[in-house]
Amino acid sequence: MVFALLDNATAFFLSLPLLLIYLKSIPQEESLWRWSMPLWLLNYNVIRYFASDGEIFWVVLCWQLLFLWPISLAIYIHLYNKEKQWAFYIGLKKKHVLIVASLMVLFGGALIYSLHQANEQVIVFHQEVMEELEISSDRQHYLMYNANAPSTLLGVADDIAEVRRGRVYAATFPWSSKVIVHLDNWQKELTYVRFYNGWKLDGLYRESSTEYHNE
Repeated sequence: MVFALLDNATAFFLSLPLLLIYLKSIPQEESLWRWSMPLWLLNYNVIRYFASDGEIFWVVLCWQLLFLWPISLAIYIHLYNKEKQWAFYIGLKKKHVLIVASLMVLFGGALIYSLHQANEQVIVFHQEVMEELEISSDRQHYLMYNANAPSTLLGVADDIAEVRRGRVYAATFPWSSKVIVHLDNWQKELTYVRFYNGWKLDGLYRESSTEYHNE
């Protein structure tokens, strides 16, 4: 349920420009631009599908932000310039603005709720992984089969007892999460990626320490 909400909300906001193009083209009766609705549905479902695989979703995200959004913005501006009427809101009819605003509130609430729940889930999963790693008879073998970048986690395996005692925080996105483990004068940041309706340990993102000296 959480991941279904998360994927649908992510897909809606990333594909929103195509929906705006469709709504803008309706009053102008532009048949040329009606392709935006089937393309929006296709794009929406592609994002939903690939959001569950955090290792490759960044490719989809780059495509959306670097290509689809600028192209969609250029098309929307072109449509807007063809029919400037100040009675419209951001170039849309009032009823269309209300539709978009309602959908944004609905999906925005779903996104906030699902991200909060996913954040809690990834913390629980992290604790389970660290427990399994600690009791494993062969930690390197465990990391090899349960992490994307096991070589970055060898230091974590050596200090697993201290890592498990650390305070855990998480910053979660729909496709990945960063788990921060803090204890005394050091901090380790581990990354997890979406793996269908769950999470998978990725690797050690960053490690830092602060040494205190008494003078």
